[in-house]
Formats: sequence, structure tokens, C-alpha cells
Amino acid sequence: MKKTLYFDSFCGYYIAAVAEDGKIIDFDFEKRSTDVAVGNVYKGRVESVLPGMRAAFVNCGLKKNCYLSAEEFFPDMEKYLGGEPLPAMPDLHVGDELLVQVVKLPVGNKGAKVTSRISIVGKSLIYMPNTPVIGISRKILDAELRKNLTYTAQKLIGEGEGLVMRTSAPYAKRMQLEQEAAYLKNMYTGIAEAFPAADVGELLYADFALPIRVLRDTLSTDIDSIVVGSEHLAALVEKIVKLYPPQTRRQVILHDTGRDMMEELGISAQFFELTSPKVELENGAYIVIEHTEALTVIDVNTGRFTGDDSLEQTVYYTNILAAREIARQVRLRNIGGIVVVDFIDMQAEAHKKSLVEELERALKNDKAKCCVSPMSRLGLVEFTRKRIGLSPLSQTTNPCKHCGGSGKICSPEFILVGLRAKLLGMYACGAGDIRVDMNIDVFSRLMDWTEMRNDLKAHSGGAKIYAVPHRTYNEEKTVVKTAPFNIPYDAVEV
Repeated sequence: MKKTLYFDSFCGYYIAAVAEDGKIIDFDFEKRSTDVAVGNVYKGRVESVLPGMRAAFVNCGLKKNCYLSAEEFFPDMEKYLGGEPLPAMPDLHVGDELLVQVVKLPVGNKGAKVTSRISIVGKSLIYMPNTPVIGISRKILDAELRKNLTYTAQKLIGEGEGLVMRTSAPYAKRMQLEQEAAYLKNMYTGIAEAFPAADVGELLYADFALPIRVLRDTLSTDIDSIVVGSEHLAALVEKIVKLYPPQTRRQVILHDTGRDMMEELGISAQFFELTSPKVELENGAYIVIEHTEALTVIDVNTGRFTGDDSLEQTVYYTNILAAREIARQVRLRNIGGIVVVDFIDMQAEAHKKSLVEELERALKNDKAKCCVSPMSRLGLVEFTRKRIGLSPLSQTTNPCKHCGGSGKICSPEFILVGLRAKLLGMYACGAGDIRVDMNIDVFSRLMDWTEMRNDLKAHSGGAKIYAVPHRTYNEEKTVVKTAPFNIPYDAVEV
């Protein structure tokens, strides 16, 4: 499949997407000035110890104390070697100072989750200074290759150290791996040396910005092109690409038509589809994704698809398409925990077995660990997925206050990003003054978002933009008008 990377940066945010044959398979939306990020390393102080929960709360200088589980003190053997983590609780006391790394961002009223087992991520390696295990990427299946990589890893680390060979490791030369390992070790040495003199809550290490992390994790031989929406970001991406071996370098294409890149290339429409529980399949069938407190339920429906063959073949074909789309959706939406899929009933046992195998095959492309169970007697398929980081929906949507929080609506920031794309398209066509009527909460966010207002002015060519707040508009309603129009008393020039 043809795989393309998309990067854009505007109004204080980074947007990154990975697409296969035009369909996005990965998406992230990140504020450039974020206070806390996965991978950040802090000097923390134990504030309380809860033996009954086998956990402690650590002050890392963030808004809420961080959660440190006892399991985070020991190697996750299941993750690296297929074993079980050690179940003991370390001897911690209130006031103890320790080095911790963020593994899960704060969500709602919960603080960030941290670990004492630091890991420094590179392009081909993950260096773990106090986790004495060697791991090989699950995507590397060749037994002989895994054996050779294990031998190489053993030569790159010392006693008490650990190393994970990432998917790109087989493409790197031995000297490149040695240089990268030395670089990661030096980085950790700097962190450790800064720890004694640092203040509690001081940030000692921060992971790279979103575009660099995506390039680090995905740039390999299966990438065909990289499309970038701004000149300064294109220069940064080109600089990073040049650091890679020649065989993995790809052309960086600057999209400079004056329009919003994601909107013009059809990527934005796919972003907004993630806010809907209903997902259309290519044959007219559809799936519905519903979240509960305990699990996620996915229902498969034939919709308007009737097929040209027998009922069994129609249902089987629809279920196969659904399995592929479900794997894509859980990855895009970063759905974690237990997922139960109600496929359309089939009679043939061979079809049932084939369907489960197809779902397993589709989920193998997910960087998160997934485990699929056989189909039950009721035709249900259960699988688990380990969530990695925040869900894009948590960053781009808010609970709907009109239905008691059971539904989702786009966040004011995401609504304004869509509005920006629309206005840029109008300016590219020569539009003059514009009036935008919007929900009062979205209006308030626009007034506070200085970078967004400055960006709109920079693209307007001198034309004026008037924003008009409405208390009766729902959050996602915006009405755009071009001159001539009336300017109401409560209008504000952006």
C-alpha cells in the first residue's frame, strides 16, 4: 500500500497523520507548548504511600500528584519476554526523592501515571538503564533475525541495562546502532548527574515534538512521501530526514497553495468522522462504536448492502470488511481495554474461523498489544487492546452537556481549526470581508486564542473578519457570510 505522512503546524498546534492509499491509519493533534508529555522525566518526591493499593503518589511539580504503581518498579516481563511482573511493593517512604518518567498523561481528575524505570527512545533502539531485559519488536517475525538482533543487543549494553530493538533496527548498520546506543546512554547519564542538584518537580528530560517523534517511529522503507503544510515545518522535517540512511529518506513535499493542507487533501474530513459513532464501510454497510464504563461495544450492520451472491457470502464479505475497519478505528481512536464485536451471524464454521483470523491479521499492524479471543456461541468476538497515550478524541471533543455527557461534541479548538480551513479556502478564491456567526463558547475561545486570530489576519489579505456570538447556537454550528452583510452591535473584529 502507498503510505504517506502529513504534517502541519499552525496556531500553536502540531497535526500529524499517516495514511495508506488515502485513508488515515494514525492521527495526532498536540499543543506545541504542552506542560506534560509522555516520556518526560522529572525529579519527584513521594507525598503518600498506599500499601493497600500497592501504589504511591508522587509530586512532580504538575497540577496533580502522579500515580506510581508498585509494578512500575519492576521490569514488565510480559511486555518484553512473555513472563509476569514481580508483585512486591518497594520500600517507599513519604519524602523520598526519585527519578520518574511519565507513561500516561493526566485524564480528567486523575494525575499522570509515572514509572521509575526510565527509558530513552531512539530511532532503532530503546535504552533502559535500570531494566535488565532485551526485547525485540513484535513486528520482527523472522526467528534467525530475532536471534541476531538479540546477540547484537547483548554487545551494546552492560550489566543491569536493557535494550529494545525497534522495527527499524534491522535496517541500521552495526556502527549506527553502536552510535545510537552511546548517544542514548550519554543522554541518561546527563539526566542522572542533574538529579541530585535539581529541585523537586524539575523537568530533566523532554521527548521530541510530535513531527520528530512520528518521523522517528514511522520513517522506513514503506513510506512513499511526506507532505508538509508550512515552510518552517518543511525545513525541520527535511533536516531530520537527512539524518536517516539514504535508503529510508523520502521526498518532503511542501503544500503551499494558500489553502488548509489537511482540508484540501481530504484528510480533515476523516478527522471529523472520528467524532461519530457510526462508520460507513466501502460496500454500504456500517459499524457502530459505543463506549461504556467497562468496555467498548461494536455492532456490524449490512446497511444498504444486499450483495450479488448467497446470504452467507454477503454476510461473510461484510464481516471481513468490518474486521479490517474495526482494526483501523480502534487504532485511530486509541480505544483501550476490552472490545466486544457483534458481527453479523454466519452459519459456516470455516467463515467464523476465517473472520477471527482476519481480525487478528489486521490488528497486527497496531503498535499497541492486542489479544483476540475465539468467536463465542452467540457470534461475539472479544479482544483486548492496550491504550498508548491519550485518545485523539479526548483532545478534540468534549462531553455533550445537552445529553448529560453520554455523547461527544467537537471541542472549541477543533471547531475553530475546521473554521480556519474553510476561511482559508474562501480567501484563496478572493473573498473579501467575512462575518462568522458562532456559539458563544466557541466565540470566547477564539477571543482568547491569539495565535488563531493572528493566523486568520495573516491569510486574509487585509480583509476583515467579524465574529458574532450566539447563545442559541449549538457548539458545532457556525454560519459564514461574505459581504455585503450587517454588522450587529455585539460583533467583534477578529
